[in-house]
Amino acid sequence: IQYNDSTKIVDAFGDTLVLRDPSQGDDVVARGSIRYDLTRRMGTATAVNTAVQSGEKWYVQAHRLGFVNDSSSTGGNSAYGRGGWLTSCSLTEPHYHFAAREMKLVSEDVLVARPAVLYIGDIPVMWLPFIFQDLRSGRRSGLIPPRFGVSDIVRNNPGYRRQIEEFGYYFALSDYMDARLTMDWRSGAGSNDRDPGFLRFNGTWNYNWLNRFMQGSMGLSYLTQSDGLTNKSISWRHSQEFSRTSRLSLDANYVTSTRIQRQTTFNPYSAVATIRSNANYTRKFGPVDMQLGGSSTQFPGRDELQLTLPNLSLTVTPLSVGDWFTWKPGLSVSNALRKNIDGTGGFAFRYFTRSDGVVDSAEVKQDTRVTRLSFDTPMTIFGWDIRNAFQYSEDLNDFPQEFIVVNPADSSDRTRRTFRQSYRTTLDWQTGFSLPSLFSSTWRLTPTLDVANVDPGPFLVRSHFSNGAWIHQSKRLRYGASLSPTLFARFGGIGAVSAFRHSISPIISWAYSPAATVSDEYLRATNQTRDGYLGALAQNQVSLNLSTNLEAKLRSPADTNPDAQAKKIKLLSLNFSPLTWDFERASATGKSGFVTDRFDLALRSDLLPGFDFGMGWSLFQGAVTSDTAEFKPFRETIRGTVSLNAQSSLVRGLARMLGINVKATDEAPGDSAIAADSARSMSGARQAANQPIAGSVSQMGLYSVPTGRGWQANMTFSSQRQRPVRGGNVITTTPELFCEPYRTNPFQYQRCLLERTITPGTENPFANTGPGGPIYRAPPTTNLQGSFSFNITPKWAAQWRTTYDFERAEFASHVVSLQRELHDWNAIFAFTQSPNGNFAFNFFIALKAQPELKINYDQRTYRRLPEDR
Repeated sequence: IQYNDSTKIVDAFGDTLVLRDPSQGDDVVARGSIRYDLTRRMGTATAVNTAVQSGEKWYVQAHRLGFVNDSSSTGGNSAYGRGGWLTSCSLTEPHYHFAAREMKLVSEDVLVARPAVLYIGDIPVMWLPFIFQDLRSGRRSGLIPPRFGVSDIVRNNPGYRRQIEEFGYYFALSDYMDARLTMDWRSGAGSNDRDPGFLRFNGTWNYNWLNRFMQGSMGLSYLTQSDGLTNKSISWRHSQEFSRTSRLSLDANYVTSTRIQRQTTFNPYSAVATIRSNANYTRKFGPVDMQLGGSSTQFPGRDELQLTLPNLSLTVTPLSVGDWFTWKPGLSVSNALRKNIDGTGGFAFRYFTRSDGVVDSAEVKQDTRVTRLSFDTPMTIFGWDIRNAFQYSEDLNDFPQEFIVVNPADSSDRTRRTFRQSYRTTLDWQTGFSLPSLFSSTWRLTPTLDVANVDPGPFLVRSHFSNGAWIHQSKRLRYGASLSPTLFARFGGIGAVSAFRHSISPIISWAYSPAATVSDEYLRATNQTRDGYLGALAQNQVSLNLSTNLEAKLRSPADTNPDAQAKKIKLLSLNFSPLTWDFERASATGKSGFVTDRFDLALRSDLLPGFDFGMGWSLFQGAVTSDTAEFKPFRETIRGTVSLNAQSSLVRGLARMLGINVKATDEAPGDSAIAADSARSMSGARQAANQPIAGSVSQMGLYSVPTGRGWQANMTFSSQRQRPVRGGNVITTTPELFCEPYRTNPFQYQRCLLERTITPGTENPFANTGPGGPIYRAPPTTNLQGSFSFNITPKWAAQWRTTYDFERAEFASHVVSLQRELHDWNAIFAFTQSPNGNFAFNFFIALKAQPELKINYDQRTYRRLPEDR
């Protein structure tokens, strides 16, 4: 080290020189020389290595370095380098680096290198005009790098449509809020009716005031297409705690054009997901818990709007007076509206003559309303349970409907009438009591006495059949008793099982009601005929509700250590819905005595974690209150889910039987985590579908695949169909029948088929206003949803999510992802196909230390109708 007092210059020479500055996190190491001017506070160095911290650690090397100021200065320190490189790879031989001719480093501020060449190993792969890295901590305002691919600059084929997304500006407004304004653009060159090109403006505002217990975000989007059509959308998520006993949560989403919203999405789940909004306010008033809220639902591609407002629930903590009196009242109110339902049946279209004399038609939108109010006041007095329940309901269909009206005195007298509106308003009161249970430790025998309606319907009713007049029916006593024992047996074990335990939990009920009468006025108000009517018969019924479980206790140290807990697994769990047999009905009709119109079965087993299977049957052809009803079981529903991986018990057991050694790994979850993995996989799909529909939304979460977890398979099967209906007044809601009026216009007909096939209507969106009305039959649906993920290598992960429609014999959607976890980079290859026919191919590779530094290829193609080709 040499110091010249006259020039105030320090020179240092050697093969390793360390310049330590307390204001910097890392030393500056030079191999050659360092010169520093104490007067000018400037210096130079050769062959320099150092590091700077900015979330990630950047390693910098320069052949020559000049620096200004030092730790004694109040200003920032700056350094200038020539002929060097920088990288975030910490290895001695870095996997990648950026070679630059010039570099500038301002301590705790910024790092800039220009021009830069990206090297992977020793191979140059990309030239960049500059590399910029902000070294400051915290959030700051600035430009948002746009997302676009190389083909958006130079098209690789004449049919490619350029698209740029997320170009905008980020605002760091304060420590409690931020905002971002972005723009998306898709070229209109070579456009068609399905893909005219668009320009979309997005705005997002996030806030989080911890001291006010309030957080949320708001998003706005405005999209205008080249054909002049527009779509406005808004999303608002808000959560606020006003006190320890009151809280408000809001999740609102709304669009002005559901067709454009669905047409422009490439998310397979958003293409068919409903646009939902929910608001809920909870508050506690002493012993009363109140929940007040509402919800709205828009359906993609349709004008239908479902609104539930208000939705009120009041529950009271049980109020007790000593040990002899307990009261727990409750109130619930709900009002559901459905507006602009697609017209079906004979009144789906209104026909008129235009001014030019041509007969034309217009689709008729239909509205419906369902209102419910219930008030329960159960009490327990000296062990006697007294039940009191009041229910009010009103169902309204605000559109013309045709009904088959019957004469209560003559079943052959049937007329077809069209009502401008159909409605059904009811008021019911149910009461009864049960005695304290006898043999509570074994049979649990409970006697009951109820005051029940003679007809299964409500006590008071008014409808369009009664011209709005209130009609009441009679009541009768109902005597009953129930047994609910638990029977179990223990059996010896075998192999790895030390013991088996089989339990059966039946609930056997008996009820008797004497014969009674129902007036003709009540039958007319409910559109029933007295011929073959069984509702007023005496009832002598026996009901059975059964559930059974088979459990196994595995051999473990617990067999030798009494204090240890042995592992127990549920081999099989079966649950059946109740079945009721009426001896009086069987005697009067000479047919089956079953009065239950539906039967369901549910099956689960711990041998297949995440496994759930169920089936449902309709038992009668016709109404069960009529002697013409035929006992004819018909399978209506099947559902099943299963989740497997390499560490599940079933897979390991089969592998051992085949002589395959399955090694347990820490990365792959065992039985206790498989169900959770399945839920996370399905929740990922739900999360992708439930993203806000406005503002800036990232799609990368849809393609992300975790690495190092082995293989995982999740499958969900569902099948629904309706029992064939006998007689007339049946409306089938297939897409072909719905779109039949458009067949003369091929363009409109194909568009209608596409919309109705992608988002079919619900099974029956209309309120039930009484028998004799139209019966809506939806086409059967049979779908299989699957999610399969596996690791090709420890760093390569692949995933395939798909939905297969057995009725249409085609795949409805695909999401294929391939992710490579590199040391410093993440690479994702993805292909998506949505149910609306849109598909996209994505290639995305980004530097972990600088995510804005990325290579992106995104090719999107909209589905084209036959006339567009």
